[in-house]
Amino acid sequence: MCVSNGNSKMDYLEIGGSEQLRPYWKMYLARAFAVIFVVDSADHGRLPLAKRHLHQLIQQDSVLPLLVLANKQDLETAHHIPEIHDALALSEICEKRKLFLIGTYVTKEGSEVSSGIQDTKEFLAHLLLENSEIQ
Repeated sequence: MCVSNGNSKMDYLEIGGSEQLRPYWKMYLARAFAVIFVVDSADHGRLPLAKRHLHQLIQQDSVLPLLVLANKQDLETAHHIPEIHDALALSEICEKRKLFLIGTYVTKEGSEVSSGIQDTKEFLAHLLLENSEIQ
C-alpha cells in the first residue's frame, strides 16, 4: 500500500508471520526504514506467539526502529500498555534500536479513532523525514 501526502510518500508492506514468508523477512527489511508490529491486546493466549514472532523478526535487523501498536485498547479485556511491554519482553530488545509502544483502537464504524493512531502517523512522518535527511 502506498500513502502519499504532499512531498512525502510511504510504502507499507505487510509481510506476515507465516512460516513460508519468514525467509523473505531479511530481504524486505533491507529496504525498510521502520518495523511496525501490531499485536491484539485482548488476545491473551496469543501474546507468547506474538512475542516469539516479534523477536524472530527483529533479529533480522538490529537497528531498524520498532513501533509496536497494541491494538484493541478500547476493550475491557485488553492488556494495558505496561503488561504488553512485559508480555513481549520489549526490555530485551537491543539498546541500539528506537522502540515505541503505542496503544490504539478504532471502533467498528470507524467513528472513533484513538489518539495513538495520530501518534503513529506523527512517528512515521518523523522517521521518514529523519531517514531522508540521512540519505
